[in-house]
Amino acid sequence: MFKVDQFSQFSAANEAAINQFAHFAQLSLANLEKFAEIGLDAARDSVEQATAHAAALAGAKDVHEVIAINSAALEPVMKRAYAYSRTVYETAAETNAEVKKVLEKQTSDMNKSAVSTLEEAFKYAPAGSEAYVGNMKSAMAAAQNAYGNLAAINKQLYDTVEKTVEQNVATVQSAAKAPKAAKAPVRKGAKRR
Repeated sequence: MFKVDQFSQFSAANEAAINQFAHFAQLSLANLEKFAEIGLDAARDSVEQATAHAAALAGAKDVHEVIAINSAALEPVMKRAYAYSRTVYETAAETNAEVKKVLEKQTSDMNKSAVSTLEEAFKYAPAGSEAYVGNMKSAMAAAQNAYGNLAAINKQLYDTVEKTVEQNVATVQSAAKAPKAAKAPVRKGAKRR
């Protein structure tokens, strides 16, 4: 039989679950809007750049000019691809951080609730079950420590991945900015007078 306190806890848990579902639904819609906007902007830029590139190629007078136009178009394409991937990564990282924050809060609340419920149940444990109660408390403490360690490892992993991505981005940016050595055309079989 439910006590009034248990019923209010059950009701509060249901309300929290509904609020969390609504929050995640809103977060999903907001992300869908962001990714759609990012994708449309990228598509719009690609169409504009492809049109300009095609027009430049159509006006080329010889093969050397076509090669020069294609070579000149490569760097802006790489920069746009980098900007697009960075924007997508940042948006995904923001979403991940928000979801992680909500789940950590929920887990913390659930742990507190479970501990208080078990503490309440331990009060009514029959005589002679002190060893069992002690073992349960030790198991709960070990589980909480394991969760804390797992959360710390997850944070380290996330930070490591983020740092690696930033280092890779810096490497790509520095490679893109590196001066390009101009190559003089090599003439074979030049005519002698």
